[in-house]
Amino acid sequence: MTPKLIRWNQLKHHWEIYFFIIPTVFLVALFQYYPASLGIIKSFFRWNGADISEFVGFGNYTDLLKNTEFWNSFKLAFILGGWNVVKMIPALFVAVAIHRCKSDRMQFLYRTLFVIPMVIPGLVVVLIWRSFFFEATAGYLNQFLHVTGLFNLLAHLDATFNWGGIFVAGKMPAWLGDPRLIITACIVWGFPWVGSFAVLTHLAKLQNISKDVYEAAEIDGVTWWSKFTRIELPLIMGSIYLLLVFVIIDTVKDAGMILALAGIAGGPGGKATVPALFMIRKAFLDQQMGYACAVGIILTIVVMVLQKLSTFVMESEGGNTPQRKMVRWLILAAGVGLLVYDRFNTQVNLSSMAIILIAIGLPYGTIKAFFKKLMPKESLGGWREAGPSRGDQYVERAFRRQTNPFFRALHTLGGMSLRLVKHGYIWLVLAFAFLPLYLMMIVSVKNNEQFYLAPATLTHPFHWENWRIAWDMVTPTVANSLFIATSSTMITLGLALCGAYFFARLKVPGASFLWNALLILMMMPAIANLVPLFILLRNLSLLNTLSALIIVGASGGQIFGIFVLRNFISDTPQDLFEAAEIDGANHFQQLKMIVIPLSGPILGTVGVMQFFGAWNDFVLPLIVMRDHARLPVMVQLLRMAGEYIKLWGPLMAGYAIASIPIIILFVFSMKLFIRGMTEGAVKG
Repeated sequence: MTPKLIRWNQLKHHWEIYFFIIPTVFLVALFQYYPASLGIIKSFFRWNGADISEFVGFGNYTDLLKNTEFWNSFKLAFILGGWNVVKMIPALFVAVAIHRCKSDRMQFLYRTLFVIPMVIPGLVVVLIWRSFFFEATAGYLNQFLHVTGLFNLLAHLDATFNWGGIFVAGKMPAWLGDPRLIITACIVWGFPWVGSFAVLTHLAKLQNISKDVYEAAEIDGVTWWSKFTRIELPLIMGSIYLLLVFVIIDTVKDAGMILALAGIAGGPGGKATVPALFMIRKAFLDQQMGYACAVGIILTIVVMVLQKLSTFVMESEGGNTPQRKMVRWLILAAGVGLLVYDRFNTQVNLSSMAIILIAIGLPYGTIKAFFKKLMPKESLGGWREAGPSRGDQYVERAFRRQTNPFFRALHTLGGMSLRLVKHGYIWLVLAFAFLPLYLMMIVSVKNNEQFYLAPATLTHPFHWENWRIAWDMVTPTVANSLFIATSSTMITLGLALCGAYFFARLKVPGASFLWNALLILMMMPAIANLVPLFILLRNLSLLNTLSALIIVGASGGQIFGIFVLRNFISDTPQDLFEAAEIDGANHFQQLKMIVIPLSGPILGTVGVMQFFGAWNDFVLPLIVMRDHARLPVMVQLLRMAGEYIKLWGPLMAGYAIASIPIIILFVFSMKLFIRGMTEGAVKG
């Protein structure tokens, strides 16, 4: 349905439709655009957030360009983004393996299993890695190195190449406490893959491949690897590009995971500082609010540029279009520019960032075409005589196999072996994905002595009192999070539905301007406005209140909610609205009688995602909330993990209790969520 154009002379019959968008405009203007504008203004001041304010022009920006720590933060973000791209490879092969399962039931089972790890809050997973894998005395990573003998090898390499005594026999390395290992720990955590979202995204694209294509490929004698390189990989290349860009964007703008893993200081020596964490530290530790606002502006520009790159990728999917060529040349030019800058700047090493950009931006298609023109195919294989086609050869070979018992048995055995390897690989990745959940549950019924003696196995007796202790510590904060998430979700759904109706139903004066304003906010990283938003909440006397988290969450949720619901309402048949108008129904009645009854599934999907986002958020609450009685559960878990003396059982029981509401919500919305992720998550 195309929005009906309403001109100024017709507006008197539809003026009430503006009431649908007024609440959204108020929230977005106050809690999104005002902080963004304030951040731009204050970035030109030396400002402590209170009474000290001195205009310095572009002084903050010039100081940033000279700041070695600032450049190193972006360098680390690109390094982590590059490694996260590498971690996407197992997810790609898992998606292909699931897609090739002939049984629809097995495919549904695997999809369901890969959704379950997404239910566990990301902060909980990070804290489990921090507590178990990187623990210096009994950490799983150190145990793995010793059991496999890799530690002795690393110790030998340390002595040979003079690494400075990182790995010494009889000494356990402190992965999060050693400035030489902290970046490696940030790379290793979550290895070997990014997550279930990539698997489900690739599956959504692979479902578009017809079975006839595979049958034709088998007739033509195409091997399983050729099926991947010639059929599957070209089809999902667009989603791979998108995920690549999104992973890099998340790495650049996200501070939560690194903050939880290494602390607000960025680990020893600040080595694990990403741009967003650098901004937070400058604002709330060093009291350089104006300087931090300048960091937020640069962060916004970088993220918006990367978002524009993803738009070009979406528009140019399926061919070497001018947009894709331009993007490649821009990335290549940026890499070369950084390499030149690194050549004349001895204070910071940007060569790794430059090499990553150059590797992404190289015109591989042009290079391949050049070498093909330089060495034509005829010069290499023109002496060969024409023979039977590959299809004829395959048919002849298949006939021989059918008539020869040995070949027939060997073919059957090979097929069984391939299926065994395929399912074994899927279950191996699933086991790794479920590992944090497994550790959380078994450790929750252990005392500290049992944990240190047998950290990875279930032991008797079970200490169920850990759950009682955790219940007393976590329950009040769980109630706070339930109230915050539920309230922000209800406000978001109500206002977003009204706003979506406004944009989808009619095209009134000012609608295009407001829509473009929302689209701009979709590209802006929310964390870049953290400093001016904090100042705004302070001026409104909303600091240390649950209302602040609810209102800010609802204002941010409007953007995504309106975007999704608008597309849904636009697909509603126009005849329904015309019939309602003939019967004299106004816009409020049309929304009530037509839109709301039809939008149940999509409202459920948006509501679940908004609830998940509000429940898992902890960066803003960590800064805004001070009173222990009002803390959300994620902030409480972060504080519990930061205690010097840890009771591992109650700690893991607390993690489990914090995950229960999300698990319950997932159980009731599982079919809806899986369908949305696997069928409509990515459309290209």
